[in-house]
Amino acid sequence: MLISIAALSASVKAQALGNGLKANIPFDFSVAGKKFAAGHYSFARASQTNTDLVLQISSLDEHLTAFPMTNSVETLTARDKSVLIFHRYGDEYFLAQVWAAGATTGRAFTKSHRERQLEREQRVVTADKKAPLVETVTLAF
Repeated sequence: MLISIAALSASVKAQALGNGLKANIPFDFSVAGKKFAAGHYSFARASQTNTDLVLQISSLDEHLTAFPMTNSVETLTARDKSVLIFHRYGDEYFLAQVWAAGATTGRAFTKSHRERQLEREQRVVTADKKAPLVETVTLAF
């Protein structure tokens, strides 16, 4: 199941992750095993002299910061808007990918231990013929 949410209060400050993105995320989420509360966040390269291999995710009040490793993901068609893609299991959200507007390359995050655990539990539920528990949630801004 795919759910799209337009984050109207989100803003894009640049077209590439090297220059950073800013978004208002309306729900609590996790990335790289670290939990973040709903709120305003920036996404940028950890070092301007580096590639997008390590991103810096910071709350705009600068109380929370993470430096997760990422993998490159590609698409043939550039996205019109910047996008954050989350996996949702029940009421838990996990940041899966970040895409800058106009880019054909995005960044994907490795699944945390907790997300893999929920994914395994979802497979058991699906084997029992119950509805899958995972959803993809997309914030476009």
